Amino acid sequence: MIYKKILEDLRLRFQPLKKKVIKNSQRGLGVYEHEETVYLYYSSITIGPKYNISYSNDGFSFQLKKMNLIIDAGDGLAGQFTTVSKFKIYEHPLEKNHFSLLFLAQLGYKNNLNIACSRDLIHWRRCKKINNIDEPGSIVKNYLLHKNFIMYFGSKNISLAYSTDGTNWKISTTPVLSPRENYFDKNDLEIENAFLTDKGILVIYHNKNVNGPIYEYSVGAALFDKNNPEKLLWRTRHPIWKSTKEWRGVKVSPIGVVLLHEKLISYWDVGNEAIYAVVYSFFKLHIPTITQNVSLNLERSHLNPILAPQNENHWESFNVFNPATIYEAGKVHIFYRAQGYDYVSTVGYASSKDGITVDERLDKPIFTPQHHLKSKKHRQPNLDPFSSGGGFGGCEDPRVTIIDDRLYMVYVANDGNLPRLALTSISVKDFLAKRWFWETPVLISPPGVVDKSGCILPEKINGKYVIFHRIFPNILIDFVDSLDFKGYTWLKGEFSIDIRKNKWDSLKIGIGAPPIKTKDGWLLIYYAVDDKDGAKYKIGAMLLDLNNPVKVLHRTDAPILEPLARYENEGFKPGIAYPCGAVVIKETLFVYYGGADSVVCVATANLDHFLSELKHSEIAKLEPAIIKRIL
Repeated sequence: MIYKKILEDLRLRFQPLKKKVIKNSQRGLGVYEHEETVYLYYSSITIGPKYNISYSNDGFSFQLKKMNLIIDAGDGLAGQFTTVSKFKIYEHPLEKNHFSLLFLAQLGYKNNLNIACSRDLIHWRRCKKINNIDEPGSIVKNYLLHKNFIMYFGSKNISLAYSTDGTNWKISTTPVLSPRENYFDKNDLEIENAFLTDKGILVIYHNKNVNGPIYEYSVGAALFDKNNPEKLLWRTRHPIWKSTKEWRGVKVSPIGVVLLHEKLISYWDVGNEAIYAVVYSFFKLHIPTITQNVSLNLERSHLNPILAPQNENHWESFNVFNPATIYEAGKVHIFYRAQGYDYVSTVGYASSKDGITVDERLDKPIFTPQHHLKSKKHRQPNLDPFSSGGGFGGCEDPRVTIIDDRLYMVYVANDGNLPRLALTSISVKDFLAKRWFWETPVLISPPGVVDKSGCILPEKINGKYVIFHRIFPNILIDFVDSLDFKGYTWLKGEFSIDIRKNKWDSLKIGIGAPPIKTKDGWLLIYYAVDDKDGAKYKIGAMLLDLNNPVKVLHRTDAPILEPLARYENEGFKPGIAYPCGAVVIKETLFVYYGGADSVVCVATANLDHFLSELKHSEIAKLEPAIIKRIL
């Protein structure tokens, strides 16, 4: 909800106002919160170096504190400054009521970054000029790292600087935040403020889009490690706020942001005529819960792709993709779909001790389509509209689950008719010994229906096996008494998890990896296609109720990985990130997926951070931004 700007009772109160201060001609300089009081610094654009101070206990209703103040330049040079601007205030963590102010001031013909000191947040005396930084930054409040102040600053990239005294700064060698292509923050970044939270250092920044003399702003957030403030843990995929359309056509500039009563309140100059307060919607009431790797994203391995076709083996010489995985006996076992130039799909095997580096890869498939494949000698690849990844058929897109002492593999059996789901199994003992004594596969989905993306939950629920599968466009769920289908009993699709209109998963969805049991619910990695771009497969996540996996507790409002990397767009089918497997090793979630239907890839996240962000990812959407005019 956006409040109209003409609300007299919300305007800043001057008591009493003198004629020197011209109504509706204020310029914001900076803002600071101390002991649950917000101090707003501003000046009349006709006065120059003078500034005024007002204060508020709620962040919106301000009262005048002092006016027409001048920063004492020291040595009898008071009033030498031509202008002052861009206040950034911080308090010494070890000295109560010892405040410092970073500000830009014009001395002669040049703007310089200066530091001033105060004991009351009202009267300031300049200490010295800062030489190696030319833009005020945000020093993390109540925080020292190895006796160093930490400052985030920058006007294009955001960098980090360290100082033992607050005046001499050492700058980090590389930026900690940079613009991102294909995201809201692709333009120059500027810091708004940095806050110490129990989960890390929360940095609020904005992206400025210059359109002639007009600036449009999108605000983002990032979380950094408290023990290593250069290490990025989390970053928003979407803006937590964008400048309102009512402000278009006028020059808008940020004043600053404070954290007050678990609300992030920012202050904005609009046309040098009004100051507005904005409550950022995303973080209202939820600051203590902010954790995550980079913005509920999966982080791609720098070794991707971890498996690629091998010309020396004809059966995997064309494509290898869509890998099922399990973690057993201290290693990740990878069941990948492989194609030779005959376009027939089989299942290959590889393993990894660390989940990324492949230590072993067999030169023969471990499962072949001998039970269901029919000859298609006269067909051409990709003419079959139901074939996944193209081809002449075979064993497609396996998913693997261990229940008790058996390993169950559900896959798409494509024999030239409509693809159906098939089920086979092998004892864990035989599997680990590489004795490929698979049970004869049995079809488990009904004839005449395209049914794909099947897997089995790794535990029974109320004495029943739970099977997930997909009949366009939704994920279907069945509870069955036995996995012995006998070739004449079929899945029915009793329950469903549906697509969502006007979201990234609006065209079709399917299960990616068999759900992983966590303390918060069954973690389901799934794939989806948007009806606005039917060629791209993206990856998302859900949390399902532990006792009732039909019930979706949380679901990502944006993909956690989408096909942006080269190996996800250069291959047999560009624009594909298709998951079939996921495992947890210690504290890390590994998600395995096919890139461009050509290679095998992996991406990771810290599991606890991932779950925490997933649980709170939708809350942001429920809190509307609040905008109030205060001057």
